[in-house]
Amino acid sequence: MIPNIIRTGAVATVIAMASTISAAMAEPDVAVTEAFYEFLEESFEASQLRSPIALMQQGRRERLDEWDDFSDQSTFENRDIAIAELAEMRSEFPFDQLTRAAQISFRMFEFQSETTIRNAGWYRHFYPISASFSFPLGVNSLLGRLHPVTNLEDAEAYVTRLEGLEEVFGQIAWGITDRTEFGIIPPSFMYPQVIEGLEGLQAISQTETVEQHPLYASFAPRVAELDISDEEKARLLDEARAAIVGPVYNGYQAIIDASSTAALLATTDDGIWRHPDGQAFYANMVQFMTNLDLSPEEVHEFGLAEVARIEAEMEVLMDEVGFEGDLLAFRDFLLNDPQFDYPNTDEGREQFLAETRAATDRVMEAAPAYFNILPQAPLEVRRVEEFREASAPPAFYNSPTPDGSTPGIFWVNLMDMETWNSYDLEVLVYHEAAPGHHFQRAIQVELEDVPSFQNNFFSFAYIEGWALYTEQLAAEMGLYSSLYSEFGRLDSERWRAVRLVVDTGLHYYQWTGEQAKEYMREHTTLEEAFVVSEVRRYLTIPGQALSYKIGMAKILELRERAQEALGDEFDIRAFHDVVISNGAVPMTVLEELVDDYIAADLAN
Repeated sequence: MIPNIIRTGAVATVIAMASTISAAMAEPDVAVTEAFYEFLEESFEASQLRSPIALMQQGRRERLDEWDDFSDQSTFENRDIAIAELAEMRSEFPFDQLTRAAQISFRMFEFQSETTIRNAGWYRHFYPISASFSFPLGVNSLLGRLHPVTNLEDAEAYVTRLEGLEEVFGQIAWGITDRTEFGIIPPSFMYPQVIEGLEGLQAISQTETVEQHPLYASFAPRVAELDISDEEKARLLDEARAAIVGPVYNGYQAIIDASSTAALLATTDDGIWRHPDGQAFYANMVQFMTNLDLSPEEVHEFGLAEVARIEAEMEVLMDEVGFEGDLLAFRDFLLNDPQFDYPNTDEGREQFLAETRAATDRVMEAAPAYFNILPQAPLEVRRVEEFREASAPPAFYNSPTPDGSTPGIFWVNLMDMETWNSYDLEVLVYHEAAPGHHFQRAIQVELEDVPSFQNNFFSFAYIEGWALYTEQLAAEMGLYSSLYSEFGRLDSERWRAVRLVVDTGLHYYQWTGEQAKEYMREHTTLEEAFVVSEVRRYLTIPGQALSYKIGMAKILELRERAQEALGDEFDIRAFHDVVISNGAVPMTVLEELVDDYIAADLAN
């Protein structure tokens, strides 16, 4: 049984809404629906054209030599567009005249617009750079992965983008200065990390070392393969070197200067509560990241209860493997016993990749018994390229491109094999690859007969909740190969429950960073360096860490509701069809879809 806190807030509204919809669906107006879909397509296309990065992510080549506007003015412009489009949608397309599918699109667009409008009111509370996200550092990977270099025009656009980074970095630096003057200053720990990272890039943005820079190292090999003259190749590389030594270097300096000034005023009082209106901002972030009407107090209590429940299950497994001692002693055993290690050699890396691919193969073999809808895009397991290992996370997933030219890719960073353990390999695969992010994201990209914005819709609670849900689903599918791997699954879920406690502790209950770290040391198997980085992540993106466990709990609660209502007629495949066949919907919309599914099944 899922705790009652997940049933609160918007649930009653959604259930009432579903009843209203059912009564109103007898006479949908086809013409109104068609016009509504045209409106959504026009809105999405306009939003894509406003963002060169979004276009690049879609595999399109418009504005390939430009960057997004990172200024606050752009935030206000997007807010004003959302206000106007939301008003137009509500006035021009009566909800009760739309088809049922169009009503789902209406609710999703409504959620997206309202979120844009509401978050714009808190624009200063979102840090321009943080310990978890820094565009000046991340741009290396972004251009290396997504900017095509298949002809002379692509390569020239790449160089122009390098030259344009000075302006982009200047906008980010201005944002740092503005927030510093307003009194919204990130915790002091962030500044050395950001400044040292940029100074490290500056150190190689020199004439004699520039070819070591990631922005050059990912460009030069692709230029070498172009079917152009040697003179053109030399020109492009010269221009790239000049851009990195000049504009890129200058952009780094602008951010370093703004950050250095802010660092003088930063404190170690870490939570968002200390900022002007910080408590109200955090309440907004809780609802934004969970899509539910939950208070910080409710989330905190739910987290404490879930940690206790999961640890009781972990103790049972610990007994089954014959370990004598408490959970903390078992953690030390898992972290230090060599049976769980991979050799820090090329052979060890190949072993890891082989086991990872074997785990994805097991998913694909078992999936038809649990899913009617399967992704068409293939899934590949790849090692992060050596040139970006130092800045890349341990593991991550990239979605397939809409045109099918790129598969879904599960990337693993094997720079240091000492960071990996065999007992948590499988749960990582099931979360990041299949049936987690790959099933959800590839199917969303492949959806047909839906407005384009639905193929690209994003909800933290849905996306991360689904991935965490599939960690448990994998156990139900019999995919874990050992009791230690089962323990790894429970440990992974406990870690996400711990996040509920720690995130609310830091931002609502005014915990210090050290209090948060101590709680994590007692209730996770994370090594100390990871505990530190996790707490820093929570501090710089308030509320995001809540999305995993709350999203998972909501999906499980909806599954339980369907099982109770349908009894022997419940089909897990049909339930999963409902959950993943409409894109990454807000959790309130997901509830609406599941209620429709239950009602339709009962009516048959």
